[in-house]
Amino acid sequence: MPPTTHAIEFLTLGETQGGYSLVLSPLATLGFDPLGRPQGLYEGGLYTARGLDGRCLEKKWVWEGDSDARRHIRELTDPERSALRARFGTLLAQARLALPELAGRKALRRMDRGRELAPDIEAASRTLARLAEGLEKSWDQDPAHFARVWRPLGILPPDQYLALVIQVVEGCAWNQCAFCDFYAGRPFRVRSAEEILRHTDEAETFFGPALAGRCSIFLGDANAFQAPPDLLISTAEKLAARFPRLAAPQRDGIGGLYGFAEAARLAAWTPADLRALAKTGFRRAYLGVETGCDDLRRWLQKPGTSDTVIEAAAKLKGAGIDLGLIVLLGAGGVENARRHVEGTLSLLKRSPLGPGDLVYFSPLIVEEGSPYGRAAADRGWTPMGESALGAQRKEMEAALPPRGERRALYDIREFLY
Repeated sequence: MPPTTHAIEFLTLGETQGGYSLVLSPLATLGFDPLGRPQGLYEGGLYTARGLDGRCLEKKWVWEGDSDARRHIRELTDPERSALRARFGTLLAQARLALPELAGRKALRRMDRGRELAPDIEAASRTLARLAEGLEKSWDQDPAHFARVWRPLGILPPDQYLALVIQVVEGCAWNQCAFCDFYAGRPFRVRSAEEILRHTDEAETFFGPALAGRCSIFLGDANAFQAPPDLLISTAEKLAARFPRLAAPQRDGIGGLYGFAEAARLAAWTPADLRALAKTGFRRAYLGVETGCDDLRRWLQKPGTSDTVIEAAAKLKGAGIDLGLIVLLGAGGVENARRHVEGTLSLLKRSPLGPGDLVYFSPLIVEEGSPYGRAAADRGWTPMGESALGAQRKEMEAALPPRGERRALYDIREFLY
């Protein structure tokens, strides 16, 4: 849908700890971090998000007749990103020019952390000017700066999209799963304590005041537990002391330290090591369950078995660390759907789930030419469509006993840092 050129009828400028929102009713809503970095634009039923690395994703829900909604997600091309930048600038300029007329009609509203302030044209104009300056400074500079601080971030759990990511390890030590290419072509290594400290300094400098918009600390990359226990525990202690607001668990569920874990690798960690890690504020480890059917698990080239996952989960829970279990919807295609569902339900029912834990259902995204795509085609396995994937999730959720854990969708296409 092309951008509208209608006049602004009402303007609301909001400020929170996490940044700024600008609602230009009925035109658009814009979001910025505390430094004025543009984060997202909602216009014409389409939301376009911008990541710190410069990538931009457009997202919307599509309804087709009486069927379930389908999620549309697409990465913008270079020309489209340039057009998005121009649109941000145009809307900011339009808002600033309209301030006197809006104030005269009492159609200007200012909010600060939930409190409504008296309209102030000069204050609003200064804020809009800062946002315009932030747009110009960050659009081209952020991607290059980001690349100097972080190695490419493959993926995060959805509840950690606003974490401060500290890469304790680079890449994935296993890096052989047939369905995953997040770390393809990247060598794995564990960083030294000195490297982690330098990386942390650079990350803090990159965010600056925008660190106020981060909600937790995530220890990357694919499996932080690949680091020796003494290194990971020491790193977690130092990060908790350095960023107490991010590391302290909050009642609303945010705060703390988090990281991916590989079930097979946790055999190298003693219960005492895990308890020491939990004392630093490490709250949850995310395990890629994928499937509870061991035949499919081997075919997916996932290390370990369903029993390995159960043992790792019990070990983590016994140490006071919550679980994030990730199930791969559609594993094995239509032909193996029944085995996948039954095996996965068996695993989840045996898992020590409870309050504080998460179960994520992640649709399998089959890329043409990927190892999974080629092997599935060779076996004659039929990929499951979006509605079938949704039905598989509903079936599993309906069969699981409620034990206090939260359950959610994990669409890897949504990830943007």
